Amino acid sequence: MLQRVIYAAAVLLAVQLGVAAVLQVRSSSSLNAAPPEAPFASFDPAKISTVQISAGDGKKVTLAKNGKSWLLPDAYSAPADSGQVDYLLQKVAKAKQGLAVASTKGAAKRFKTADNEFERHVVFKEGDKAVAEFYLGSSAGLRQSYARLSGKDEVVSIPVSGFEAEAEADKWLDKGLGRLNRDELKKIELADFALVRQDKDWKLDGAAEGEVSKEEVGKAVEKLTGLTAQGVLDPAKAEPLFKQTPAVQFTATKNDDSKVTCALAKQDDHYALKSSASQLCLKIGTWQAEELAKLKRANLLVKNEEKTPVAQFVPAPAVAPETQAPVPALPPVQQPEAEKK
Repeated sequence: MLQRVIYAAAVLLAVQLGVAAVLQVRSSSSLNAAPPEAPFASFDPAKISTVQISAGDGKKVTLAKNGKSWLLPDAYSAPADSGQVDYLLQKVAKAKQGLAVASTKGAAKRFKTADNEFERHVVFKEGDKAVAEFYLGSSAGLRQSYARLSGKDEVVSIPVSGFEAEAEADKWLDKGLGRLNRDELKKIELADFALVRQDKDWKLDGAAEGEVSKEEVGKAVEKLTGLTAQGVLDPAKAEPLFKQTPAVQFTATKNDDSKVTCALAKQDDHYALKSSASQLCLKIGTWQAEELAKLKRANLLVKNEEKTPVAQFVPAPAVAPETQAPVPALPPVQQPEAEKK
């Protein structure tokens, strides 16, 4: 009887061990469906024509390729920073599968990579075909995010952060849209002065060399040609601002004698920039516009500092030896009484 009990217990234990082994194999197989060195998403970055990014809060952006450049169709087709887009594509293409950290739907929600709960939903398309679709979740470390391919259960970690996949058009905008290439210019005219380029140097028109601060002129040229765009504005709301006298206006003449006129007008907590070379109205930071408003001819001149007179040393008149008063003789040194004895 005892032997039968022992035998039955042994059989039951063997069955339990077998079931556990099968479950372990299935779990391991599920967590490592692909080799760790396999690509996270297989696609050719050069063939991608559309990038769509959505955020969990409802924000979204679309980037469309136009030749070798990228545009923002939903932001008045403004040029995007092509280098920034290409960087994201290359980074995702080079990301490896790695080891899965989870493979259940509950885990996908926990890591914020679920279909209805995510940080970023990213789609790369070739034409109308989606060739890579994935979800970026919570941070997995410095410039790392948990990620899950659409249609897969495995959650992995890839070296892409949410900051590299923003869902706002302004974050992808080419910030140099408001800048002018100073090497292509020969003159910049403002209200009360003009700057002219001679070879590589800029001069204040009509001023003598000695009365101009080269440092201030250099700063003025940099401010006028280096405006940084922060966003694209609705032209229907921005255009009426320029019917009044703009806060700042200047005209740049190119080497081929063509001209570009730029005007800045106040709008809410920022300024709108309208250039004759573009149909776009750009958002410019208040501090940049205020710096331009301060540019005056007088500020480019060398300031006449008040000179404080320095007292000069005047030597005393020399006195002839014979006229000098005699030096009185010193009294004899008195010796102590002990030495006298």
